[in-house]
Amino acid sequence: MDDVQRLDLKALIKYIDDQKELKANLILDEGCALMVQDAKPLVKALNYIFNYLTRLTNHPLQISLDLMHDQYLLSFLAYTQTEEFPPLSEELQAILAEYNARYELLPHPGSYVQIKIHFDRPQNM
Repeated sequence: MDDVQRLDLKALIKYIDDQKELKANLILDEGCALMVQDAKPLVKALNYIFNYLTRLTNHPLQISLDLMHDQYLLSFLAYTQTEEFPPLSEELQAILAEYNARYELLPHPGSYVQIKIHFDRPQNM
């Protein structure tokens, strides 16, 4: 079960977006890839984030993936009138840690909510 595979984050985001038939504006850099043994927990975590944000807005999500020097930054932004945001699942950070990633929740009540996921950029890719 040590089969490591290359996971293209741009292709994954586009796939989830297509499957969910979301209204989203995507700005996704090329070249953001991870070496993973099992992509399913990450797919579930990203689906969870999509579901969390779509419950808070009627507007298209703004999703960007940025290839940076030492990391990949995946950002989700949802415009919303919501004043109070439900907490994110406590499991989310543990799942992301398996992929050398962490998240930030940046709520701006009555305006927007943003979730940023920082992936450490693999050195050997």
